[in-house]
Amino acid sequence: MARVLVTGATGLIGRGTVRALLAAGHEVVTLGRAGTPLPGATAIACDLLDPAATDRAIAAAGASHLVHLAWLADARDRWVSPANLDWMAATLHLVRAFTAAGGVRAVCAGSCAEYDWQQAELSETTPLRPATVYGAVKAGTGLALSAAAPKLGLSLAWARIFFVYGPGEPRGRLFGDLIAGLRAGEGVDCTDGLQERDFLHVDDLGRLLAGLLPATLEGPVNVASGRSIPVRDVIGEIAHQIGRPDLVRLGARPRGAGDPPRLA
Repeated sequence: MARVLVTGATGLIGRGTVRALLAAGHEVVTLGRAGTPLPGATAIACDLLDPAATDRAIAAAGASHLVHLAWLADARDRWVSPANLDWMAATLHLVRAFTAAGGVRAVCAGSCAEYDWQQAELSETTPLRPATVYGAVKAGTGLALSAAAPKLGLSLAWARIFFVYGPGEPRGRLFGDLIAGLRAGEGVDCTDGLQERDFLHVDDLGRLLAGLLPATLEGPVNVASGRSIPVRDVIGEIAHQIGRPDLVRLGARPRGAGDPPRLA
């Protein structure tokens, strides 16, 4: 088993990934601004936007494997924010510092937002034609790292993650806003919800990322459930479990411009 460095460990995706890595027998070291410890893992405080601090933290971690999940934290702003560029720079520096310290294998989080969303079926060979700043920066980061990895002596998988849900989903995301509104007894305006998406629970995603780490796959890898369901079905199930389906107003909001009918 490996000593694995995980960034973004306390986020929506990170917690399940750390649990899966520990369950697989790996030794886990987490890197984050607050240095918040997770059960079974060692925590190192580090601001990844500070290159010198990143260098020191990587040296202290002594890890051979990396799972890089950290990115811009503000879910409301991430699609359009120029701060995505800061995280591109931080990611490129992180990976170079990791390999300079002896790291040999990395799994980094990409996104299905890198693809041309006019294509209903998305595979690793689907053209990259991102419609957002977030998608464009993720695509550029993945292309750069995949091209440079052999020269760095690094085996790297770029995990293009699809639509994730699970406990602790923050405000600014569809289900986070939905749950918060329903629990507060507030009406929640939604689109018609007929658009279909490929949803994956965070625990399933964590197991897939943990399984990808010791694999030999390199370059882009789609990480998804493989099937799509209408968004309104998930909204309805959440509302039913909370006991307030009466507060959901389907069709009260228009869909966003360019919102595709199906992504999987």
